[in-house]
Amino acid sequence: MSTGQVRMRVPEKVKAGEVVTVRALITHPMEIMAFKDGKPVEKNYDFIHKVEATYNGKKVFEAVTSQAVSQNPFVSFQVKVDVPGVVRIQFFDTQGKTYEGQAEIKF
Repeated sequence: MSTGQVRMRVPEKVKAGEVVTVRALITHPMEIMAFKDGKPVEKNYDFIHKVEATYNGKKVFEAVTSQAVSQNPFVSFQVKVDVPGVVRIQFFDTQGKTYEGQAEIKF
């Protein structure tokens, strides 16, 4: 997997009014130092610092993280679904990059 690839998992089918668990994994090094020839040379601070998720355009999850989160961070949250729709998740890193993923909720 390449850096920034987002993988999501939601239940295949759900019922209206059900609370479902959304799982997301992003491939990211979460580095706080730059290395040259195997030795640290400067502070790099390249880590995911914020995660946001929406369901049919409405924000349902938000988290602020730090450099203490491990490489390839995994997040999980629950959302109550009343209609079929799309869950979108965005990961923001300290280099200004945004990584996105989405999954469809079907009834």
